[in-house]
Amino acid sequence: ISYGYAPSFAQFYDEYLNSDTGEVVQYTRFQGTLNGAPSLGKSNSIGFSLANTFEAKVKDRDSTKLEPKKIPLLSNLNLSTAYNIEADSLRLSPLSINGGTTILEKKMNINFSAALDPYAIDNNGSRINVWNKDNGGSLFRLTRANMNICYSINSDTFGKKKSDDDEKEGEEDEYDYVAASGGRTDDLFGKADDFYDNQRYQKDEAKNGDVENPYYGTEIPWDFRLAYSATYSNPARQNEFSSHYLMFSGNLQLSPRWKIGGSSGFDFKNKGFTLTQLRFERDRKSFTMRFNWTPFGQYERWYFFIGIKSSVLKDLKWENRSQPPRR
Repeated sequence: ISYGYAPSFAQFYDEYLNSDTGEVVQYTRFQGTLNGAPSLGKSNSIGFSLANTFEAKVKDRDSTKLEPKKIPLLSNLNLSTAYNIEADSLRLSPLSINGGTTILEKKMNINFSAALDPYAIDNNGSRINVWNKDNGGSLFRLTRANMNICYSINSDTFGKKKSDDDEKEGEEDEYDYVAASGGRTDDLFGKADDFYDNQRYQKDEAKNGDVENPYYGTEIPWDFRLAYSATYSNPARQNEFSSHYLMFSGNLQLSPRWKIGGSSGFDFKNKGFTLTQLRFERDRKSFTMRFNWTPFGQYERWYFFIGIKSSVLKDLKWENRSQPPRR
């Protein structure tokens, strides 16, 4: 439970008539300052939130273990709302629900969220100060819902279990992945063209050493991600899916110094493909080359990069990209 209060600073606001639009505009001399404009209205609200985790205890198959095994059912299930004491109507905020869990040995992530409004709406789709239940509806009115499912596998999925050092190294690589993917933990929306991570290359050099051996071996590293997302919107009786798509991405290391990857998907709402990108990368010990290609769509383009890997000479590089297509 939380409580928040902010007084009104309406005495610091003045009004003037906009000669172009004929509207009365409120302004304060503190607009555009470091601390910003003060609040015009009073805020006095109580917030309610509840965080849960659900687990089940089952008997371990190992008969030597006395403690039961814990199985996570829901990693998190959160509920939140607020009550505005100062409001003259519509005091209760919509109930926000979000949660998530992992299944299939943490290979599949499932996340969901929803917004439930206790108030009814009029014929124009505006909220009115009448409980939805008293207006002939249910206790809450579903205004928004979202579901995200992501399934990830890689070459280690069907191999031996990783050691603690390998898992730690995988976490460090994931941070690089997030930076290269625009803040995401996957490359379903492609990677940034001009991302240059010198530390990752130096780490690979220290780990692999000289890999100019023509015999690569039988293990070829790869990874694959499949994601499904659907968002339902119904704030004013639209009763429609605002977004609905299936996306996939994958990477394949053909040799110690050759990597290829790609990402694409299908948008069921707009009946077309999502951002499609093909990536090629060549590592030549002292320098690296990369070529990213988006073959079609709104962001159709290509990008080429070649540069020295040494941190001292990293500014020695050449890059070129195509111009956006004229439409």
